[in-house]
Amino acid sequence: MNANIGNDNYKPGLKPPEPINPSYGGWLSSSMAQLMVFLNGLVLTLTAFATLSIFVDELIKENLSRASREVHEHIASNYKDAEQSLQAVAVIANTLNTEQITQLREFVSNHQEQKAYFKEVYWVYRQADSADDAGVVAQPFEWKIASLKNGESSKLISMVSPDEKKRFTDFVLLQGTNRKVNNFVIPTLPQIKKQGSDINDDANMAYGHVFAMVSKVANGGYIVGLSSIGDIVTTEWFEQRPFLQMVDVVDLQADLSFYTFQLGGNGVQPQHTNSSALDMSDRNVEIRTGLNVGGREGFLQKIPFLMLLFGVTLTLIGTLYVRNNQSQSRKLADMNKELAHKNFELNQEMSERERLNQVIQKSAQDNRSIINAVSDIIFETTIDGTIIFLNDTWKKVTGFELERSIGRNLFDLIYTQDQEEQKYNFEEFVKGQKSSYRAFTRLRSADGSFRAVELTISMLRQDESKDLRVVGTVTDVEDRRRAERALGEAERKYRAIVENAAGGIYQVTPEGQFLSANPALAKILGFETPEEVLRDINKAQSQLYVDTEKRERFLSDIKALNVSRYFEGRIRRKDGKKIWVNENVRPVKDDEGNLLYFEGSMEDVDQRKKAEIALTEAKIESDLANKSKSEFLANMSHELRTPLNSIIGFSEIIKNEAFGKLVQDEYKEYATDIYKSGKRLLDVINEILDVSRIQVGERTLNEGLVNVKEVVQDCLGLVEGKIKSTRTRIENKTLHSDLSFVGEEHAVKQMLLNLMSNAMKFSPDGSMMMLDAELDAQGRLRLSVTDTGVGLNENEIEKALSPFGQLDTELNRSKSGTGLGLTLVKTLVGLHGGELELVSQKGIGTTVTLIFPEKRVAASLKKKYAEQAVQVHDDAKEEKPVEDA
Repeated sequence: MNANIGNDNYKPGLKPPEPINPSYGGWLSSSMAQLMVFLNGLVLTLTAFATLSIFVDELIKENLSRASREVHEHIASNYKDAEQSLQAVAVIANTLNTEQITQLREFVSNHQEQKAYFKEVYWVYRQADSADDAGVVAQPFEWKIASLKNGESSKLISMVSPDEKKRFTDFVLLQGTNRKVNNFVIPTLPQIKKQGSDINDDANMAYGHVFAMVSKVANGGYIVGLSSIGDIVTTEWFEQRPFLQMVDVVDLQADLSFYTFQLGGNGVQPQHTNSSALDMSDRNVEIRTGLNVGGREGFLQKIPFLMLLFGVTLTLIGTLYVRNNQSQSRKLADMNKELAHKNFELNQEMSERERLNQVIQKSAQDNRSIINAVSDIIFETTIDGTIIFLNDTWKKVTGFELERSIGRNLFDLIYTQDQEEQKYNFEEFVKGQKSSYRAFTRLRSADGSFRAVELTISMLRQDESKDLRVVGTVTDVEDRRRAERALGEAERKYRAIVENAAGGIYQVTPEGQFLSANPALAKILGFETPEEVLRDINKAQSQLYVDTEKRERFLSDIKALNVSRYFEGRIRRKDGKKIWVNENVRPVKDDEGNLLYFEGSMEDVDQRKKAEIALTEAKIESDLANKSKSEFLANMSHELRTPLNSIIGFSEIIKNEAFGKLVQDEYKEYATDIYKSGKRLLDVINEILDVSRIQVGERTLNEGLVNVKEVVQDCLGLVEGKIKSTRTRIENKTLHSDLSFVGEEHAVKQMLLNLMSNAMKFSPDGSMMMLDAELDAQGRLRLSVTDTGVGLNENEIEKALSPFGQLDTELNRSKSGTGLGLTLVKTLVGLHGGELELVSQKGIGTTVTLIFPEKRVAASLKKKYAEQAVQVHDDAKEEKPVEDA
């Protein structure tokens, strides 16, 4: 717990405060701060005032402009209506003549538009030409005017020329007294008094001048309407506009104002003016409006000033607040400094107390860390066994969370059968009748199993409340118990293995003193017990080994190389007998590389060694005898071939009757038998000679490139007679083969002829013989002969492959043979570096294969057939699951 919580003044290593200085200097003094606050507030206030003023002015201008547009649109719209009304009168006048003027007056009188818009409406028409007595026309024509609204006719007016008729399309502006305009006179109308007002009241007087609207009549003449702006636009409409102060309609060409409306008298000037152009019968007219700000807009104009006043007020208040706050801060600073001086000694004391508290906390944390780091469970219980403290090892050993275990009774977690005993010992300890003790028991774990533990009750203490507490530890000995059991079991097994081992096992020092020995070693050395070996032999190198120097060199070598090696030598038994032993010895060194002892095993190989020596000697004798036999057979065969040549030659001459015909046919038959027997005996002698020459190493190969297809064809040609006689069916799969290999063609033919002869010899007549050649996956050439004969079992195969071995079968008894055929084939294929493979099954047939190594196969074809063989092999693997299915 941190002692400085709630103590804001605490700082470790607090220094005494500086003495109080009444002068507060610095570039940002209190006056400068107040000035900055005031200036900032004033700038913000003026900025807000200017921004709001511009916004309000723009808003008021927009409202005034909209009011001015309304006035212009209203005058223009009503003027347009008046023009259309006068044109309607002109349209009616086009259908009448001057005598029908009464009807036109009725039309004008009955229509409100003419009544409302025009003070007077006149029909100006042309009178017929007049002449004097002399017949001279005094005037070409003259105009007359008739009133259509009031029913009064006006006097004849002056005539005008035809080129002046366009003047009637102009405005006729009348003001003052009767005025002659456009050569005819129209009386001036009085000013119109505004309804409900005094004519002399200037403030409410609507001033206006009369103007004329002219509409041309098609049958000659014009319709003239006298009106004013006051007739077209009523003053009530102007008065309803809150912004409107004055309206003035001015003819720019004549520079004459012919209508003026002003609210409030002549002396009042409008606040804002606006003007807009209007086209009135091809004359440029300007409508000038004077506008005053209304109540709402006036209030809007005051808002910026209110904002200015409000901002200035806030600025002053803020300045005063800063001034007051700084004054209070200075006072508080003075007070704090006074308090700092007074509390300095207290803070020093608190610092020391905090330092001591931190030391205590660190010690507690260290103690807790140490307690939690201990591999044993440390616990504290009440005197009734309730757990109140556990270190973190509890969870590691039992798997229970500390929170779940605190508050439980310790003895409830002990193995049921041990609870009563442990409770009794605990109570005796609490009563003081028993000192601290240890006991082995089992403790429950989270998975429900029990672990072997050592329970230690160490001490009895009092806590702060004077309550008794029991402190103890729990040591997990489950792994140790398992290790002890495993070690004991391993030791027993090892001891049993060592003691019951058939070979001797020992440990011996470099000086030759045995450290250990098993019974087997004692038996090998001729002792009754291992103890006798340990007692009687102290210099093994000289006491046991016949060749002491060889033994010492052996030990020096394995010591230097630090490896284990075999040693074979002769030792002296206790009874003096010398025997051969075989040892496996290795040096044992310590961590510094110092030799401690040698350990090894010893086996009695005396009988085996003597057998090997005897076998070696017998082999030498056998090799000598075999060589002598082979030399004898070679010499004997050579000696036999000389007389046989004479026998075969003379019998062939007699058989062929070279010197004349024989009298008796029996002589010819005898000569033939002599010839065949001689040839057969010569073949046997040649086979024996070939085998002997190969065995003694005198047979060499006359190698060349052998074509498989050709050599097979040649052999079939040589046995064609036998094939026909036995009716053997031939299946030659080498006809389409282009395989070639390096070998002796004569030897290959000799091997094939032997295999073909055997196939037909051990097969009934009409059987099949198949010849095939292929490359296997290793690239070797396999040349095979298969028959469907009687077949062979394992014993017969072994006998057939042995020299002079003949099979005693029904088929074989009718024929002859030496038993050297397969032996010769095996030796010849061996000369080629190959091997002979014979596969047979009784009653089904036999396949004999000549296997030539890869290096003899022609290089150009080897790769091709190897790929084919691999492909066939892979296809077979892929098809195998289907076959199994």
